[in-house]
Amino acid sequence: MAFPFDQPEYSSQEFKKLILKSARVIKKDFSGCTFSKCNFAETLFQECRFHECKFSHCDLSLANLKGCTFNSTRFETSQVIGVDWTQTAWAENKFIVFKPVDFVECVLNHSTFSAMKMKQIQVVRCIAHDVSFEEADLTQADCTFTDFNSSRFLHTNLTEADFTGATNYTIAPQLNILKKTKFSLPEAMALLYGLDIQLTEYNNND
Repeated sequence: MAFPFDQPEYSSQEFKKLILKSARVIKKDFSGCTFSKCNFAETLFQECRFHECKFSHCDLSLANLKGCTFNSTRFETSQVIGVDWTQTAWAENKFIVFKPVDFVECVLNHSTFSAMKMKQIQVVRCIAHDVSFEEADLTQADCTFTDFNSSRFLHTNLTEADFTGATNYTIAPQLNILKKTKFSLPEAMALLYGLDIQLTEYNNND
């Protein structure tokens, strides 16, 4: 099959069932494009730009996004495993106007978002095991119904973030910023484990 990205720019195009494993995609501009059921596992996307794009049922496991720019791009029902987002241009941009990405029903295991600006991001109904959110800014993030097993929150800004229905998170209140952060029971009981307190059972019938 011929290399599918032989032009520098693509606008409002739909790419279906592409298999581009361990390939190199350099300095391409995608605007309003849709990627459906594509396999980009271990592919290098270097200095590419994704503006208002959508990835649906795609595999981007171990993809390298070095220097890539994201603007209002959505990942749905996709494997985005082992991706180091700190290598993107998003990580270097301290003055983000538009939300870079959203994740809905994705698998994000073993990925890194350390020190990233992630205000208002959606991480909804995802599986996010062993993901680093250390020193990230998740202000007003929607993290509802996501499984955060073994993920790391340290010096993370969770102001007004919503963890309703989220599970398996370990968030130490004294080591993170929690202001008007939403949690739901019974999972919110895990917030007490890192505190220097003693919990006792009380029987009102005694």
